[in-house]
Amino acid sequence: MHKYEQFAWQDALSLAAWLKKSFDLEAVRESYESNSIQGNSDFEKYHADVIQELIATPESRRPAYMRRACKNVSALTQGVMIVLAIIAQVRVKEVIELRDRFRRSLYPGGGNRDTCAGLYAFNNAMRDVTFMTWPTAVFEALSEREAEWARIKPVVDEWVSVIDSFDDDD
Repeated sequence: MHKYEQFAWQDALSLAAWLKKSFDLEAVRESYESNSIQGNSDFEKYHADVIQELIATPESRRPAYMRRACKNVSALTQGVMIVLAIIAQVRVKEVIELRDRFRRSLYPGGGNRDTCAGLYAFNNAMRDVTFMTWPTAVFEALSEREAEWARIKPVVDEWVSVIDSFDDDD
């Protein structure tokens, strides 16, 4: 399941990069944070089908999907849906981590009392996965990744130009 966990995190970063590049990130954040947790939760429930399909859609087709699925919706509202997709992917990652941590309780074979106690602990841990706060950790990781790329890009560009010069010699 580590592969799925990694994918969920990388996809959250990809969604964050798209949001940062194509939308007014500060306006989206202000709009998102101006709603109550219950308001954002209700919004997510109402638009769950769109958010789920957004997650399932390949990166290259996501802008077209959003244009089609959200024809009469403002860019700000589309941005909030992307934020909720980011949060959803972080939740997926956390659910996988919890499932792995409580795997002995979730599979048959244990004693009844131990399994029930473990499932109770799992249920309590799952309550924390329903967070609705702004996904700061994702945007911080994205900034770190962008900073790292900015640092190594000149080296990569130089390396590519050297390789291209060898191709020109052929």
